[in-house]
Amino acid sequence: MASWGILTLICVAFIFVEARRVHQKRETKTHLCDQSSTSKVQCFCIKDSHHHDLIQSADCYLNVDGVSNDDPIWKTFKDLENATKISLSNTRGIVIKYIPKNAFQHTKALTKIEVKYGNVEVIEPYSFSNSSSIKGITLTDNQIKILKPNAFAHLRQCMTIGLDTNLIVEINRDVFKDLPSLEKLYLKSNKITTIHDKAFVHLSNLRELEIDRNNLFSLNSETFSGLEKLEKLDMSRNSLEVIGDNTFAPVKNLRILNLEGNKIQMLDEKAFNGLAKLQFLSLAHNALSDIDNVKTFEALQSLVQLNLKGNKLQVLKAEVMNPILDNFYNNISSLNVEDNNFSCNCRLDWFVTLLNKTQSANLKLSIENLKCTPSAELKDKWVKAMESDKAPEQDADDVEPNGAGGDYEYYDESQLNGQLFYTDLRQLLNCDTITSDMSILTTKATLTSLIPITNEVAEIMKVHTTKTIPSMTDRPMELSAATLKVTNKGLLDLSLDSTTIGVEKPEEKDNEIFENKDKRQNSYTTTRLATVSAKPLENKVFYDHHMASDEAQPEKKAQRSVDVAEPRDHSKSNSCRNFISYIFMIAMLCIRHIF
Repeated sequence: MASWGILTLICVAFIFVEARRVHQKRETKTHLCDQSSTSKVQCFCIKDSHHHDLIQSADCYLNVDGVSNDDPIWKTFKDLENATKISLSNTRGIVIKYIPKNAFQHTKALTKIEVKYGNVEVIEPYSFSNSSSIKGITLTDNQIKILKPNAFAHLRQCMTIGLDTNLIVEINRDVFKDLPSLEKLYLKSNKITTIHDKAFVHLSNLRELEIDRNNLFSLNSETFSGLEKLEKLDMSRNSLEVIGDNTFAPVKNLRILNLEGNKIQMLDEKAFNGLAKLQFLSLAHNALSDIDNVKTFEALQSLVQLNLKGNKLQVLKAEVMNPILDNFYNNISSLNVEDNNFSCNCRLDWFVTLLNKTQSANLKLSIENLKCTPSAELKDKWVKAMESDKAPEQDADDVEPNGAGGDYEYYDESQLNGQLFYTDLRQLLNCDTITSDMSILTTKATLTSLIPITNEVAEIMKVHTTKTIPSMTDRPMELSAATLKVTNKGLLDLSLDSTTIGVEKPEEKDNEIFENKDKRQNSYTTTRLATVSAKPLENKVFYDHHMASDEAQPEKKAQRSVDVAEPRDHSKSNSCRNFISYIFMIAMLCIRHIF
């Protein structure tokens, strides 16, 4: 009887053990991608479209809290050995607190790892060292505070590392090591205050580095040591106050540098030394009140876009810009100086020369909208000039095509916060007579004679006598009978034909033209906020070379052009008359001979 009891007990124990083994076997086979599984870790898997038994990617999450880094569940990731992408997040509201390197070591084809929305405070050394095929690591929004030395090491295929939106305070040396393929490193929106010297020294192939939206307050010449191939550096929205000498000297191939939104007050003489290939520089929204060193931008030989918007600049000297001014003549250049504290004086007049030289429509518009703060005396002159130029109401027949009510259309000064457009004030400042700054930049184009065969005169005549559709930057001449007279053999008629440019120049006509030329003035405003136009001076001639703004005339007036009748070929007309006379004479002789 006792033997039967023992036998029964053995049988029950055997059945229990076997049932447990079968259950564990079933759970091991199905838990990762089985949506009905109750395993500690569960994944939503995407299978390969050509091989349905292979898993291409998996988005995984924890089902229970308290799963350790050594838990056997991570061994089940062998089912994902052919997956190229694995993502871990807190889909069920259970955050992951570490990088599960024991899971990744069971994969063979993994190229991208994402761990998001976790609570991974520390990245331990060699957290990804068992994943030699990885090309991209993204650890966004994980509350990471500390990156230990060798945290990212021996990842020879890795090209991108993203650590955005964490709580990292400092970047130590040797955190990034043995990463020969790394090209992009993102550290945006952390709390970084310190980058240790040579922290990036092992990243010799890095092309793009973003450290914007942090708390950096200082840099030195060793900060970016080793980044010889870096092309883009974004350090906007930090707390930098000074850019010292040779800060960017190690990054000789840099093309884009963004320092926007810092607290920069000073640029040392060699702040941008070594940046001969830099094309874009933004210093917008800083605290610059003056850039007085003429060598500040001297090293920026390739710069074509400069943003100084939103600083406290009271003057931007021509001497400071002179080393790089030629770079802004092309059609892709940009110079933004909006929202500064420029004083209204002729030291800004080099902008007008740049306006006339550049081919960039954006740069032209930016200069035309250049605002400055006038002195009380200048403001008083401006107010008086506006009042004196307001024309009385006219009959409809007397109103010019540019608009009703006179030559001026005024904008609301309350929108300018006490500032005025520089091009509106330029005539009051008499800047045409001041050449101290202008001589540094270029020799202003003037007409010293009206010899019709010169290219300059021919071009002016061509522009203002040919009917064209004016662009926003075309400014027509104001012509009157006192300046140029249109006749059959006059200057304007002959200018229509480039092969027959010539002029009969009686001495008194020449004197009349030169006299008008010497008396001409610049009188123009700009069309911004509301339409603004200048009152044209009567009996004066305006040339584009002396215009501060190509957009100064109101839109309708800008479309006016000189209507000139088609020139008549008098040589042909005379030949025709002579021919008819010969025929008539021959006919008369024949008639007399017959009769």
